[in-house]
Amino acid sequence: MDAATLTLVLSAISGPASGVVVAMLCMVMFGYFLVKYLLPAQQKVMDGFITESRANRKVFVDAVDVMSRRLEKVEDDVSEIKHSIIKER
Repeated sequence: MDAATLTLVLSAISGPASGVVVAMLCMVMFGYFLVKYLLPAQQKVMDGFITESRANRKVFVDAVDVMSRRLEKVEDDVSEIKHSIIKER
């Protein structure tokens, strides 16, 4: 940084509007930190949730399919029992 820029920055930080300049610098630095570090870390966490959710959904769908087949067998058995009871009467 050259001397003129340094002088301008120091006068802005220590001048009458220094609160605004310091607040702006803090906002810019927080924005940089947010974009550089926090958002990529959060993206990794969300990707993990999505991957886990897909795996859980596949397990659930498979379990529903198995239970559906078992229920069909039970319904067939009940139907056969019902028909045999009706024939006996």
